[in-house]
Amino acid sequence: MSPADDRSAPRVHEAVPVIPAPAPAGRPPFSPATEMRPWKAYGGSVLIVAACTAIAAFMQRHFDPPNLTMIYLLGVVVAAIAFGRGPAVLTAVLSVAVFDFLFVPPRFNFGVSDTQYLVTFGVMLVVAIVIGTLTAWLREQHEWALYREQRAAELHRQARDLQLQAETERTRSALLSSVSHDLRTPLAVITGAASSLRDGASTLSEPTRQELADTIAEEALRLNRLIGNLLDMTRLEAGALAPRKEWESLEEVVGAALERLEPALQKRPVVLKLARDLPLVPLDAVLFEQAVRNLVENANKYSAAGQPIEILAAIQGDELRFEVADRGPGIRPGEEQRLFEKFYRGANASGQPGVGLGLSICEAIARAHGGTVTAANRPGGGAVFAIWLPLEGTPARGQVPDEELTRAAP
Repeated sequence: MSPADDRSAPRVHEAVPVIPAPAPAGRPPFSPATEMRPWKAYGGSVLIVAACTAIAAFMQRHFDPPNLTMIYLLGVVVAAIAFGRGPAVLTAVLSVAVFDFLFVPPRFNFGVSDTQYLVTFGVMLVVAIVIGTLTAWLREQHEWALYREQRAAELHRQARDLQLQAETERTRSALLSSVSHDLRTPLAVITGAASSLRDGASTLSEPTRQELADTIAEEALRLNRLIGNLLDMTRLEAGALAPRKEWESLEEVVGAALERLEPALQKRPVVLKLARDLPLVPLDAVLFEQAVRNLVENANKYSAAGQPIEILAAIQGDELRFEVADRGPGIRPGEEQRLFEKFYRGANASGQPGVGLGLSICEAIARAHGGTVTAANRPGGGAVFAIWLPLEGTPARGQVPDEELTRAAP
C-alpha cells in the first residue's frame, strides 16, 4: 500500500486489553478502613473495650476471671473487622490492662498477687494480637477481592466500549465506502443522461431520447431503493417499525412483492411453489413484503440470465417456512451467518450494486416477527434463503376475508 493509500484509509482504534497489576500489601485504595479517620477508628477501639468491660462486670459473679478473657478476645475480633489492624492491636493491649485493673486481685491497681496471672496476661495479649492481626488480614484480603472484582468489571466495560467504538468506526467506514460509491454511480448516470437530453434535444432521435429517459428512470429507482434500505434499517434498529400483525394471505403478499419487482425481473422466470393448504399467517404485510422483495432482488442479482427463481412456502410444524432459491454462485463456507450483518457483502458480490443492507433488513424483519432467517447452498448449485415465522393463535371470524370463509365452507 502506498503512503497516499495509507493516509486515505480509515483509522480504526482497536481495543487493547489492560491486565490489572497484582494487588500490593495493605488495604485497597477505597476500603472503608482507609476512608475512616484514624481517631475515629482508635476511638471505636476504646468503646469496644468499654463494652466488653461492662459485659464482663455483669458476668463476673458467675464466671472465674480467666473465663472473662474470652469476652475481650471477641472484642479484639470485632475491632479488627470494623477498624483494621492497628485498632485491633490497641484493643488487645487495653483489654489486658483493663482486665488486670478491674478483675484480677488485688483489684483497682495493676499489682498481681498471683504470678500465674502474668502468664495469663502474656498469653491473652499474644492471642489477642494474633487473632486481631489475622482477622484484619482476612478483612483486607476480602476488600482486595472486592476491589479487584470492581476493577475487572470496570476494565471489561472499558474494553467493551472500545470494541463498540471500533465496530462503529468499521461500520462507518463500510457505510461511507459503499454508500458513496452506490450514490455516485446512479447520480453520475442520471446526470450524464439528462445532460445528453438537454444538449442534444434537437439532434437526438426519438429512440435515443426514449432510451436516455428510461435510463434516468431506472437509475432514479435504484437510488430510491438504496435510500429506502438505509432508512428502513435505521427505523428497524430504532424500534420505530414495530410489526403490526394481522391475519394475511401469504399468496397476496408475495404477489404484491413480485408485481413491484416486475420491471427489475424483466423476463426472468419465477416459479411459485406455495402449498395449497396455506392458512392465513399473522404478519405485517408491509414489512414482510419488503423482506420478500429483498430476497427476490438478491436472487435476481446473483442468478445468471435465464435461470429461474423459486419461491416456496409451506407449514412445517408450528412454523411457516418461506424460501427464495436461486441458481447463482452459491455461498462461500463460513458466510452463512455473516451475510445478514449490516454492510457485509459476500465474496461473490464483487461488481454487483448494493451496500449490504438487503439481507440484514430481512433478518431484522424476521426477528421483529419472532422468527429467524437462514442461508444455505442448494444441491446442484445456487443458494436458498429461508424465513421461519411462528404460527400463533387462530384468526377471529371478523379477521378472515370473505373469500377465505367461502372457500372454507363445506
